[in-house]
Amino acid sequence: MAASCREDRDTRAIALASLGAIALGSAVFGGVIGSFRGGEQILYAAIKVPLAMLITLALSAPALHALAAVLGRPRPMRSVIALALASAGRSSLVLLAFAPVLWLLIDLGLGYHASSVVAWLAYAVAGLAALGVLVRGIGAGPGRVLTAIAFMAVFFAVGGQAAWILRPYLGRPSEKTVPFLRAREGSFSDALVRSFRSALGIYDDGCPPHADDYRYGYPSPHEEGAAGDGPAEGER
Repeated sequence: MAASCREDRDTRAIALASLGAIALGSAVFGGVIGSFRGGEQILYAAIKVPLAMLITLALSAPALHALAAVLGRPRPMRSVIALALASAGRSSLVLLAFAPVLWLLIDLGLGYHASSVVAWLAYAVAGLAALGVLVRGIGAGPGRVLTAIAFMAVFFAVGGQAAWILRPYLGRPSEKTVPFLRAREGSFSDALVRSFRSALGIYDDGCPPHADDYRYGYPSPHEEGAAGDGPAEGER
């Protein structure tokens, strides 16, 4: 598949098959994440996980095409799109493989924060699988590593922001109802900075987390960027 993308062969068939894999794998995994809360959150998460992935691909493809040309590896746009879809399709199938494991753990009573960590570990493994397809699709030769790093940097930045905007996925245990989308709380990069600073004991508002923030076993608002969900300020 990676070789076909590199050689600009069968790109239409690859794109269609990859879209099917994305729709199936990421939707099932999203539904499993939503099963932590249950109810409509299962449907919400099953919609939002593949939606975040497709938004990432749509916004990243032009940048990937330009980067490939700048780094001396020009490719037709259709080949770049097919390669991006193939990488995402592989990662979605890995998520599909992890879905029964996460579902079992949630059914056995895995906590909120632990469920979030397991989900992100699954995403990390899926990302490595996608990287393998991407590197093979780029092909051997000078600039291969740099091109792969540039591609992954674009995916991480765009995908992180898309996923951040579409929160929540698990749903806060303290919320009576879970919204389809949460109110904006800064950007993905802001959340990463806040999480890093709070891990060092530096809090932007000058106040350490309240003890009640750990009541349900999930992080305080200062750490919310790391887990994606935490108690709202008004819930204290």
